[in-house]
Amino acid sequence: MEFERMPGFHKLTSLWRIDYRAIAKEPILTMTADEETKELADRIVGKKIQKTYPDLVPLIFEGKAGFSGNAVKGLFRHLIAAQLTAAGIPVCVQDVKAPEGVPEGRRRQCKPPDLCFVCNWFGTASRQGALHFSFLLSTQPYEEVISKDPIPMIALSDENMGAAGRAFLMAIAVKPGTEFRGWIKGENLSKEIIGAIAEVVDMSKEGFVQFGGLKTRGFGAMELEITSIKEYSTTPFKLKKEYVGGELDRFLGECREAYHRVLGSRG
Repeated sequence: MEFERMPGFHKLTSLWRIDYRAIAKEPILTMTADEETKELADRIVGKKIQKTYPDLVPLIFEGKAGFSGNAVKGLFRHLIAAQLTAAGIPVCVQDVKAPEGVPEGRRRQCKPPDLCFVCNWFGTASRQGALHFSFLLSTQPYEEVISKDPIPMIALSDENMGAAGRAFLMAIAVKPGTEFRGWIKGENLSKEIIGAIAEVVDMSKEGFVQFGGLKTRGFGAMELEITSIKEYSTTPFKLKKEYVGGELDRFLGECREAYHRVLGSRG
């Protein structure tokens, strides 16, 4: 399978910035990591719940609800890798994710310089990627975007539809309609990888891109939109081109076509 390879970090030919926004179409759980955030969410909601504190509340970063860049990168990488695999394109699986062997349609973890499309752009264990994902943060403060209605997640028994062992979680989620903003920086990007990113954005418009926890239980759908792309030259460093509006649509169309050619070129 032939694709335009990243020329390497020793030669910087172009720099890119892709700005995008995401609108929550379902309640969102961004999965916090500390008890203090649970206490804060509990105070904001201001209602008595059947637990001391809620089990699941959104991540707070700099006063906003959000996702780490690592989480966003992992989602894009997974969807692009799975799509390429379905097209019969050789894509590796990282050793840490395949302790019991390589799944059908994949190959063993790449080693430079023989990199698959995904590792070429997202990186692998021994090579940094060319894509850098920012935190994805709500445009409004945390207090204004979390739902004031806690959601009980009750485990039901199939036999009698009763609560199974009194097991339940109490979730406080980000409200549908909440807007998030983020960006993707890139070095020496090709139209092919920009087209792959645009393809994930297209999937999101039909509800197939989900962030956070409890994705199979009515949470997580986000609709993405690329708002602008800036291309910078490096000798000297200056803005070469900014794509917005109709020009952005045309450029993304060219990038999708380039990526679709990759999808059609079986290895």
